[in-house]
Amino acid sequence: MDNQSLLEELEELRASNKELLVCKQQLDAIMDNAPVEIYLKDRNGRYLRINKEFERIFGVQGKELIGLLPEDVHDPKLASSTRSHDLFVLNSGLVERREEVAMLAGDNQLHTLLTIKFPVFDDDGEINGLGAIVTDISEHKRLEETVRRAQRMDAIGQLTGGIAHDFNNLLGIVMGNLELLEAFVNHSEKARFHVESALKGATRGAELTRKLLSFSRPTGGIAKTVCLNEFIREMEAIAVKSLTVSIKLDIQLADDLWTVRINPGEMEDTLLNLSLNARDAVPAGGQIFIRTSNEVIDESYVRNNPQARTGEFVMLSVRDNGHGMTPEILKRAVEPFFTMKEANEGTGLGLSMVYGFIKRSGGHMKILSAPGEGTDVRLYLPRVYEDVASDLKNQAQTTMHGGNETILIVDDEKALVEIAVFHLQSLGYKTYTANDSQQALEHLQAHDEIDLLFVDVIMPGEMDGLELAMNIQAIRPNLKVLLTSGFTRKHHDVVDGDSGLKSTLLSGLLKKPYDKSELSAAVRGVLDVKAGR
Repeated sequence: MDNQSLLEELEELRASNKELLVCKQQLDAIMDNAPVEIYLKDRNGRYLRINKEFERIFGVQGKELIGLLPEDVHDPKLASSTRSHDLFVLNSGLVERREEVAMLAGDNQLHTLLTIKFPVFDDDGEINGLGAIVTDISEHKRLEETVRRAQRMDAIGQLTGGIAHDFNNLLGIVMGNLELLEAFVNHSEKARFHVESALKGATRGAELTRKLLSFSRPTGGIAKTVCLNEFIREMEAIAVKSLTVSIKLDIQLADDLWTVRINPGEMEDTLLNLSLNARDAVPAGGQIFIRTSNEVIDESYVRNNPQARTGEFVMLSVRDNGHGMTPEILKRAVEPFFTMKEANEGTGLGLSMVYGFIKRSGGHMKILSAPGEGTDVRLYLPRVYEDVASDLKNQAQTTMHGGNETILIVDDEKALVEIAVFHLQSLGYKTYTANDSQQALEHLQAHDEIDLLFVDVIMPGEMDGLELAMNIQAIRPNLKVLLTSGFTRKHHDVVDGDSGLKSTLLSGLLKKPYDKSELSAAVRGVLDVKAGR
């Protein structure tokens, strides 16, 4: 071989070595910067190479690990499992994808790992080792569980709402007939006592369904702009009365707290529920801490709390130093009717009501708890740039006002129709009745003197009450309409202004069960507002 040929071969060798070096540098860069653990093993299962993420996660150095077997690194159980899966890939030549739970050295916590193992071939196509890519999917699994829990809560809300609708119809019949009976037993003190007791029981049933409905949809109350600090100070006396003398209440309120827009009645229920839960967690004495603060939520917080969103929030924390909750109980804490209390000590609706209130208010709830460490319930309410609303407390209406207008009552529950007829006629109104939308349309076409359509939202047949109200616009564009409902989520949007009906037809929605005074106020309110009084 002449010198020229030798020089050419040397040049080719240098070029090949340079190319190999570049490839190695590129491979090293990929391996060491990959956000997943990567390793290579020979046919005997000995480690040939690991990347920096593997070193970081498992707390080992690459030089220490090279040449070692799984049993030299892991505990016997994990080593046996690892070896078994290695042999599957080496013998079958197939790619294996599986999830496993392992303890990582970095934090001594159990993590869910997605491991993909694949065979490595030599120049002759023979398997001479294997490689693996390991991804920590613990956070992904946690997010999946959070989504599943939210979906489950939504389904429970829909279910309880449907049950509450039927129950409210029954309560309406019971309460209406008791009211009618009460008018006839004034001469008998004993009979009146029993009627009043029955009415109180029915009212308690209505309150229970109200709690069920507040879990899944707006309650219909008026939202106001408030400063939580002032609200908490006003509620402090009530909270103190709900606690035992052995429990100390510590309130720390932030200066210059931002304003929020909430339903005051729901906020009162929320504070009371959280205070009572905290009280029950420290029955033998202890402390309850209530504090407020301004919080700015960023992307990093949202990544760890997918139910949250970025922005400015007012945080209300109610914390106790009681017995705390296990992870299993914590997962179910906001489910309706789930409770760890003894029978007759609670309904299990407390935290579910708080959860529903926070969702409706545009915020989120976070519960921190562990056995022996107490519980911290944190509510995040979105900041609003409005002045605090003046305190306008509604005075109880004791006087019932009637009229001489004509009202069409539409409800598929005939007993409720009869009760409404009795109440409205006793107030001076003239009434027509229908048990479905078709009958209602026939009445509207035949009787121009009808001033108000009083219709149940949920009815069987081709049209429900809302659809009837929308369809009559073509027939009677100036007809006044009042809806009534035991429950339905979408129909509350009508009253809240998400439908064109509000401006032309509706003034509000009367929730079932209702009594005579509530019916009187709702009917008169629609008629008077529409008449411009």
